[in-house]
Amino acid sequence: MRNKDGRRDLSLIRASGSTARVLNLALTFERFGETEDYQQRPMFKNPRLNRALVVKHVLRGHENDLFARPSTVATKVILPYAASELELGGISFMVGEIRFEKLMRDAVGRYDTEEDFHADAELLRVLAGLPSFDPFLMRERMRTLGIEPARCYFDIAEADLSRMRTFVGREIAQLVSLAFATGGRDAGDLSKRLAEKLMTDETAKSLDPLRQTLRLSGDEYVEGVFAWKGFLYYKWLMDEIRPELGDFKPRFAGLRIVGADSEERRALAETRRDILDKMAKAVHKVEETLLEYGSAFAALADGQPAAFRSFLLKAPSLFIPMGEAVGVVRHIHSFWRFRFPDAVAPLMDADEAIEVLHDFETTIAGVDFVKSAAGGSAMAR
Repeated sequence: MRNKDGRRDLSLIRASGSTARVLNLALTFERFGETEDYQQRPMFKNPRLNRALVVKHVLRGHENDLFARPSTVATKVILPYAASELELGGISFMVGEIRFEKLMRDAVGRYDTEEDFHADAELLRVLAGLPSFDPFLMRERMRTLGIEPARCYFDIAEADLSRMRTFVGREIAQLVSLAFATGGRDAGDLSKRLAEKLMTDETAKSLDPLRQTLRLSGDEYVEGVFAWKGFLYYKWLMDEIRPELGDFKPRFAGLRIVGADSEERRALAETRRDILDKMAKAVHKVEETLLEYGSAFAALADGQPAAFRSFLLKAPSLFIPMGEAVGVVRHIHSFWRFRFPDAVAPLMDADEAIEVLHDFETTIAGVDFVKSAAGGSAMAR
């Protein structure tokens, strides 16, 4: 079958794939495949598909011919020959390419019913429609469709967790004295340990004082901590994105276009300004939402947990617009960095520029936070 992936590629995905661009179902199977929750609530109906790697893939020029409508990024499904031995390679197809369903049938194999096949194909289309595999966005989008796979599918990837640990430790340090009555170096060490437990095992017994402080129990506590992790994740992402966007803006605005007449250059310059303006609005609305979180968290740190508790219980409704906005902004920035990896001034021919900028403009214009935003923006100031 075509689209055979090299061994090195799959190994690298396993080693470095982040939450945003890689959904590593092979690893989820390896870690949780024997658990009751996983076995009762698989993400996909087909076991082989449920052990796939699903990747946001930047399309190469020759790959555009595989699609009826060109795009900058596609969702690639890679089926490893062995879920625990990715170095052996695998076969792949891309969601939405011409003859997508036939390619999927050939790659995945038989289904017990046509209904199961179409359910899996539709879920792949849903994932392809997301700007990233941010687990909080992904979970809430599935829930709106009545799809609720096991919780293990929505862990933050280790590549991201390793970079988040220090940030989360600093974030919850304010709570240590409130919930655990300690201070000094002990407080710092405890903050780090609690950050680790909070991000990887929210049911840990060591978090009981925190559970009591939040005054949440049972399912409310589990959902509340998941929501808290979501806001920590978005706050961390924004801390990473801000300086990168400062470098991105002038390089994007300074794109040189070859083979365009004066009218096309004028129109493309206007398109770039519009994209930057809409990206700014998206970022601004995310920052506003994070300020709501900050106010609620400050109340908790002051010994008033009711406001934070209420905020956590409504927080999941914010994950779709936040995740969508952050995901699209990161998508545009990541594509630009991939397309122009060095410091040389970016250069495109007119046809490519029209195609890429139109895709960016359409994508960012569809973001809920952009459609609802009004007034100025942080990036434009």
